[in-house]
Amino acid sequence: MSGQEPIGAQAQEPETEAGSAAGTRSGRIRAWFRGLGRALTALVVTLVVLGLLGGVTDVVLHEVRHTDTSATAYQNVNAVVVVLDGDVSLTVVGNAVSSTATLSASDTSTPFDDPVRTTDVIGTTLYLTERCPDARCSSALSLQVRPDTAVSITAGNALQLDDSVIDLDGLTAGAIVTASPAKVVVTGTVVTGAVLGTLSCDTVADCAGIETVTS
Repeated sequence: MSGQEPIGAQAQEPETEAGSAAGTRSGRIRAWFRGLGRALTALVVTLVVLGLLGGVTDVVLHEVRHTDTSATAYQNVNAVVVVLDGDVSLTVVGNAVSSTATLSASDTSTPFDDPVRTTDVIGTTLYLTERCPDARCSSALSLQVRPDTAVSITAGNALQLDDSVIDLDGLTAGAIVTASPAKVVVTGTVVTGAVLGTLSCDTVADCAGIETVTS
């Protein structure tokens, strides 16, 4: 039997090959599970990061406010009609020396809640509207006109009285005000209309023609 492998050695070869194959399969399974674990870990981390980014983005878009200011002049204005909706304050001062009306605005809001303003001059009347859609928006308007300019103001839907103040000063032609709610401050101007809120006049007689209801 010289030159031949022992019979026992020949019998062991298939067992060795089978064990090697089983070890290879086991190694592949462990590698597959390790890869799956890494993929799941990466997925969880990605979801966490996306959640954090989404939260930050939501805060930036819906909570962080910015303020924009502007000033615009309108020629040949002898009357003004104003409609305000939301937390919008307005000051009208009769101190201009010509028929040029100057509107200054300071708007504070988030990127998705900017106030909506329209202005048109038809004939010699300036029509001004401003709307703040919700509590994340507020606006302060200041209008300078000639003292004898006729002024009409309608304001409503303010969430806070202190955020909707109508201040009239030096309008010799008087003003008509309808506000619900609002805080109305009158100086040197005869006012008629109705106010739900508070009314302050430097001269009581100037406000005799305005009805008030305390909110």
